[in-house]
Amino acid sequence: MASASVKKPNFILIYTDDHGYTDLGVLGVDKHVDTPIMDKLARGGALMKAGYSSAPQCVPSRAGLMIGRIQNEFAFPHNQCDAGEGKGLLPRAYPKGTDMAGQPLSTIAERMKKLGYLTGFSGKWHLGPTNGNNPKHDPRGRGFDYFWAGTMDSGSSNLTLDGKPAEHQNRKGLPKGVANRVILQGKYGESFIEYSQIGKKPFFLYLSLYGPHIPLIKKSDPYYKNFPELDYPHYDDWRDDRRRMGLALIKSIDDAVGGVMAKLRAHGLEENTMILFASDNGAPSKMGREEPGLPGGAPGTKGGVWNGSNNVPMRGEKGSLFEGGIRVPMFAYWKSKIIPGTVIEEMVTTLDLTATTLKAGGGTIPDEFDGVDLLPRLTGGVTQIARPKPMFWEFWHTQVVRIGDWKLWRSSKQELLFNLAKDPYELTNRMQSEAKIAERLRKKLDQWSATLPRLNHSDRDASEVFAWPLSGAPKGTKPDPRYLVPYADPKSAPYPAPITRVPVN
Repeated sequence: MASASVKKPNFILIYTDDHGYTDLGVLGVDKHVDTPIMDKLARGGALMKAGYSSAPQCVPSRAGLMIGRIQNEFAFPHNQCDAGEGKGLLPRAYPKGTDMAGQPLSTIAERMKKLGYLTGFSGKWHLGPTNGNNPKHDPRGRGFDYFWAGTMDSGSSNLTLDGKPAEHQNRKGLPKGVANRVILQGKYGESFIEYSQIGKKPFFLYLSLYGPHIPLIKKSDPYYKNFPELDYPHYDDWRDDRRRMGLALIKSIDDAVGGVMAKLRAHGLEENTMILFASDNGAPSKMGREEPGLPGGAPGTKGGVWNGSNNVPMRGEKGSLFEGGIRVPMFAYWKSKIIPGTVIEEMVTTLDLTATTLKAGGGTIPDEFDGVDLLPRLTGGVTQIARPKPMFWEFWHTQVVRIGDWKLWRSSKQELLFNLAKDPYELTNRMQSEAKIAERLRKKLDQWSATLPRLNHSDRDASEVFAWPLSGAPKGTKPDPRYLVPYADPKSAPYPAPITRVPVN
């Protein structure tokens, strides 16, 4: 039994928004990505090269993270769903039709509070309103002691920027010297760390940074002004500038993380604080909306909502269950605990981050959790993550199961099977050549799907809305120098390459 004098660790869970797989410099996909602080943390800890969010959309992904379960299992499959308390509101109890109907639905913050933690939140909440007098669905009502809840320049808080508690209040506008919303959210995270040092409690901070999700960074923002102009050979000037805006906001994310790390070091907390980082889903590239084979479209068009982030070389985008929609930047850092330079190739999910936080904070991982404790793998105790359950996804009438290296994707019209260890870009459909494996995965997916509560049917079909990942880049699309295929002899190619089929021998 550990000595009572051993201080519990602190936890900082950093969650970015629509941050594509391409856009973490340590992954080495794009030389223009400028994230030196996060890269250093990833190299000094563990880089998850197959890290997944639990959904390809903001609200369900955040719900899964907070609860520690695949959100479909508690009737929260998409942004507009209603699990008994109103659209988009995270339920407080398991809804009817679920395996734990009527039992409390506890967030990780509520669980950490019971373990003696001071809990803090800063950034995008997106699980209920945050500016009213009734705290039932805002961070205060879901286990957070102190918070800044605001996606843009304005928001609500019960903490000042100099680390002092305050009455709940609405605040407007950026403080002097704060460049943008992401830096502001980082400053509130620093403020919470500062305040946490007054008492003797360990802390849990959920830093939910609102970037690189649209709205894009302003051109008057110093981060945009200081970011170099870009010239991708396959982009026109408008897309080059859009990409610059996305990467400039990601640069501010890096600096926000840097500010938090500096605050930890100022208080001598770095060695007793675990940092967990992930994006909520992939980037919304809006491929082919107005001009086939390229992200986005001219300003004012449907494709104009591209946020400037990329998922290359992963197929697909936010909203799809291809790798580009759910495989995200992810890393963990804990000085002197996590082995520096650890690279994890096997599947890790955001639900594992919840489970790991709870276990390392002194709790017990509930049987219903879908995530596992990563610490044995992160600290070198084991060479493979022990994962007894498959990982499942369901979104807008598409479904996925991943077991080991194998992933089965299906819609109402077709099924695809990929070996992601050999084929992470989902280039080769092995449905026919590996029929027995496909049948095994299909059975697991059928069993899981049959257990789900069907309270929130979507009127949209992801396989239709995001149809472009199913085919190769249109004829005439210029090669993308970041997209190198085939695996054996990689050369620049138009993105994405078509999916081919392996016939039965």
